[in-house]
Amino acid sequence: KTAGGPWVVIITRAGDGATVATGTQVVIVLTDVTNQQHEGSSGTFPLFKTTLADGTTAIDESSSEADAVGIVPPAVTFTPSGWGGTTPSIVPVSLIAGAVTDAEVTFTTGNPWTADGKLIFEVPDTFTNVGADSVAITSGIDGTFTVAQTGTTTVL
Repeated sequence: KTAGGPWVVIITRAGDGATVATGTQVVIVLTDVTNQQHEGSSGTFPLFKTTLADGTTAIDESSSEADAVGIVPPAVTFTPSGWGGTTPSIVPVSLIAGAVTDAEVTFTTGNPWTADGKLIFEVPDTFTNVGADSVAITSGIDGTFTVAQTGTTTVL
């Protein structure tokens, strides 16, 4: 399954280890888990339990089930991706002081950018004006864009 969740993960002990004593902290690393692809809360983990070999008789449990004791594992907060490890750049085509020029905006996505998403960046106040009224696509993206400007904010 590649999208949509929730996923139920069942880790089965092979029966060849010792019983884990009460009060023992257990750490297991689950490999190849893909986090959500945007910042924000994951939401709580709705089910967490150990069971007997039958898979239904609970030993310890935190869930929304009526017989559960305890709280479900809390949500985690994800931070935004770091541009695929490549620093974004905004470079004016002309570097002559006072020139009215285009600026090339370059970045590498670290996660998928939705077809209805926005690109937001701030130009330093050392620039005299940013009157962008259109966007030209050079590479890496298709579709059309809308441009709106309110005061010193241009929404592309």
